Amino acid sequence: MDALSSASLLSLLDNGFRAIKLDRERINDLNVFPVPDGDTGTNMTATYNGGISTLADNQDAPLGDIIAAFARGMLFGARGNSGVILSQFFSGFAKALENKTKITTDDFILAMEGGRDKAYKAVVKPVEGTMLTVIRQGYEKLAAHGHYDDYESLFADLIPAMATSLENTPNLLAVLKEAGVIDSGGAGILAIFIGFQKFFLGEEIEEIAFNGPSTGISTSKEIPFDENSVLDYGYCTEFILQLLKSLDGPKNFDLQKMIDYLSTIGDSIVAVQNGTIVKVHVHTKRPGKAIAYAQKFGEFVTFKMENMSIQHQEVLLKELQQDKPRKRFAIIAVSPSEAISGLFQDMGVTYCVSGGQTMNPSAEDFVKAFREVNADHVIVFPNNSNVILTAKQAAELYDDSQITVISSKSPLEAYSAIPMVDFEGQDLKTNLETIEESIAGLTACEICPAAHDSSNHGIAIEGGDYMALAEGELIASKHDIIDAVDALLQGIKDLEDKSIITVFYGLDAKDEDKDRLRKLLSEKYSDLELVEIEAMQNVYPMLIALE
Repeated sequence: MDALSSASLLSLLDNGFRAIKLDRERINDLNVFPVPDGDTGTNMTATYNGGISTLADNQDAPLGDIIAAFARGMLFGARGNSGVILSQFFSGFAKALENKTKITTDDFILAMEGGRDKAYKAVVKPVEGTMLTVIRQGYEKLAAHGHYDDYESLFADLIPAMATSLENTPNLLAVLKEAGVIDSGGAGILAIFIGFQKFFLGEEIEEIAFNGPSTGISTSKEIPFDENSVLDYGYCTEFILQLLKSLDGPKNFDLQKMIDYLSTIGDSIVAVQNGTIVKVHVHTKRPGKAIAYAQKFGEFVTFKMENMSIQHQEVLLKELQQDKPRKRFAIIAVSPSEAISGLFQDMGVTYCVSGGQTMNPSAEDFVKAFREVNADHVIVFPNNSNVILTAKQAAELYDDSQITVISSKSPLEAYSAIPMVDFEGQDLKTNLETIEESIAGLTACEICPAAHDSSNHGIAIEGGDYMALAEGELIASKHDIIDAVDALLQGIKDLEDKSIITVFYGLDAKDEDKDRLRKLLSEKYSDLELVEIEAMQNVYPMLIALE
């Protein structure tokens, strides 16, 4: 194949999605720290899914519009650092292809260059030995060769170059080499491009469901549909159906008969057929019947169903919100649990975005939060190193407020800084300076069980041990959780300058361990005043702040 048409581009992008879905769990396991989060594969798949979700409405669009919509969907769906970089790559990739009616191999190489440049610009301090390197060295291989007659020969050069680059990442990043893993983001981008290659080779990739994260619902807002609600408006049901020979679909399916049947169970019907692909839109209170009818002839390529009663309520809510007075300032904080959300809101946080270590929020989650708070100036606490880039990307996508993203890497930092904010007595600049000073004076620590054996900075880690981390650096790994806390405190160089130790207990924190911690502190670290908070988050048994 020497050029991609609109139809083949759609198939190419779908193949990339199938590939990353199949490889997601393996990518999740490529952790430098064996923290049981495993989010890179999930984040990249969810980000890619944001792009895929745009394709159903762009089946008949011009090629440039298809790739532009796909890239924009990824920007809003981006989760985690790897997802943001992936979305930025495809943003640059798509920009190079605007107004194209087909994508030649020369166009593809230029798009790779645009993607590389945009991905590198997304990171303030690009680090080699990451997915950025895999992208760059893949492009450089193509650029050095020049023109390709077809995509098969192009990918025959591209995939080995990217694979070699990925295998070399541990030689560029010592932390990867010591942990015995390749870069997880690089593994994700390679998986996607292998999916692309298999499209050109005509190799079928198994289709599996992606039951990954969807847009989170803030604790500040309830779902407008409960046990007392009535389904007045039915479901907006949309799907793309692939007719299957195994079901005699191409032979027996009749579009007009489907339309006639759907008319008996719903309205607002739009149904079109293109070969063995059928696209359907219908409003119905009985979507199960529409599904059952369609599956007599094939299976779904995409499927979307939305409760129109909720949509109606949200429209009314937006109309009411237009009358709400606009705030001058608002604070948005990412929270890993309901308990922490409640704590933050008591401290003055306007809106809590659900997420954290195991489920990073998307850029769209932040954009919805920006709309909800309706303020001139919005201060955002991402509270996780893997969420900061996403919050910044969301800020670039939103124009109605001045957004300031604080580089907070833990809920502990927000807990320390938020009480220092004084919107009534201080201007924005002074408040931001106060926040930065508060975070700078705090040492954020974590105690976490290791998911598997590993090594970091010369410290052997056994699966099940408790890792003690301070400001993201591994201090010790111990069989006993209180021994890990003790080793942590011994490893804090300026401990004599600290006077308060705040412990956020997770769901796995045992009462007996809390008693042992109190005993340790009273006997060995009596100069530290203990503050205990039941945070109920699910990754770290203990989050510890030293101030």
